[in-house]
Amino acid sequence: MSRGDLDHNPIDGLRGPPISKPRTRVLTDDEIRAVWHGLAEIRPDVAKVVHFCLATGQRIGEVTGMRPSELDLKRKIWAIPAERSKNGHPHSVPLSPLALKLLTDTDGGFGVSRNVVSDIVWRYQFTADRWTAHDLRRTALTKMAELGIPPIVLGHVANHRTTTKAGITLGVYVQHAYEREKREALELWADRLQGIISGSGKVVAMRRSSA
Repeated sequence: MSRGDLDHNPIDGLRGPPISKPRTRVLTDDEIRAVWHGLAEIRPDVAKVVHFCLATGQRIGEVTGMRPSELDLKRKIWAIPAERSKNGHPHSVPLSPLALKLLTDTDGGFGVSRNVVSDIVWRYQFTADRWTAHDLRRTALTKMAELGIPPIVLGHVANHRTTTKAGITLGVYVQHAYEREKREALELWADRLQGIISGSGKVVAMRRSSA
């Protein structure tokens, strides 16, 4: 139209595709326990991915695409490179004792694709209300919040730059990477998660040093 090639916009008045609402599904403690043990009996390879996603709060695609070169087991760090992270920024994930245990016998990778995990999760449901593979990440982060972990730490755990770099203060002046706080948060959540899967129902609060 600006060049004079058209007299009017041919899509004027047309409706765009509907905008989907963000999912809000969070698994309960009982559902986490059912999924954790149920999947292990049916598909142990998929269960390892699900377990690791719950323990770390990371994305399914990033977990299934894990490479041995990304792991530093001495420092207990999983370093996701920029080219593999959703937002294009590198991300370090402190590994709790539970996460390290889940990496046993994986040879630095899980050997199963994201699509296979999503398909198995959708086909084999162990809860009354349906859930998806991505709901695991929301569940882990929500449970961490319930433990009193501050939003800024959650943002760093999730690699959400809309939280960690929001505004001039965090985006420019605060360059702290929150590595210690991330580790404390993930270890705290791992302790809680082990209580859930064992059925003990143990609840602990966030250590004040991370607040």
